[in-house]
Amino acid sequence: MSWRASDVPLGDDPASRYLPWTVGMLVLLATLAMATGMILSSAGEMWRQSLSGTLTVQVPVPDPVAGAAGDIGADQDARVEAALDLLRNTPGVTAARRISDRRISELLEPWLGAQALSMNLPMPALIDVTTSPDAAIDVPALSTRLETAVPGTVVDDHAVWLRRLSNFASVAEAVSFGAMVVILLSAVATVVFTTRTGLAIHRDVVEVLHLIGAQDSYVARQFQIHTLRLASIGAAVGFALGIAAVLAIQLYGGKLGGGLLPDLSLTGLQWLALAVLPFAATLLVVVTVGITVMRDLARMM
Repeated sequence: MSWRASDVPLGDDPASRYLPWTVGMLVLLATLAMATGMILSSAGEMWRQSLSGTLTVQVPVPDPVAGAAGDIGADQDARVEAALDLLRNTPGVTAARRISDRRISELLEPWLGAQALSMNLPMPALIDVTTSPDAAIDVPALSTRLETAVPGTVVDDHAVWLRRLSNFASVAEAVSFGAMVVILLSAVATVVFTTRTGLAIHRDVVEVLHLIGAQDSYVARQFQIHTLRLASIGAAVGFALGIAAVLAIQLYGGKLGGGLLPDLSLTGLQWLALAVLPFAATLLVVVTVGITVMRDLARMM
């Protein structure tokens, strides 16, 4: 004997009408959570690679009163050269270079605007220092030596706030992926409720199918086929909206950027992993329906 896919009239279930909407919203949220976790992961790795093994030395402009007898600009250049000589002779330092005033102006532009260079502000000279990855430089001792040679010099150790950024990125990444797992579990719970409601509504039909020889696996397949159709529609729409939101964030973040935000773009592998999400969510829903129907039918019969 053969049965048609419409033996159980699941299309008339009130609960199943909301399944595409529920799955769609959950896939949308899961997509955003997963994309956020990936962006944070990439940002944390970028921060670790770009900032580890570097120091920034600030050489402030000398006091105008002290420099009144001579050229303050020349005095500042001499102070910077003294700091550079000390740094280049420090064990563990592989490179030390002065950052140009134009580059400093570009870094300040997000806060002061494009006219930062023409404002004649007493900006300190910045020295970018690269250290060997294997070297353990005593930053406080180096700061003391620089302060003695060039009074007022400040050493900014990136490793201090790098650890804070890395810790923050790691925690936020874990929260994002944890949220994605909770969202998928919510989808499972919703599907279990919807499936049990459908079983209760069509209990009489299921019993008739059993009487004419239908197996539990056939009944479960009826529910799975119905759920697959609805969940696929919801997952596709939710994923499309999620991708649109991610692309909008990337576009806006790229314009805002200016050193304020990390790179918000995803790699090809990350896009591929993200594309698997709606299929995985749909498969999870269909498998959940099959397990739920089989377990409930075992208790009913």
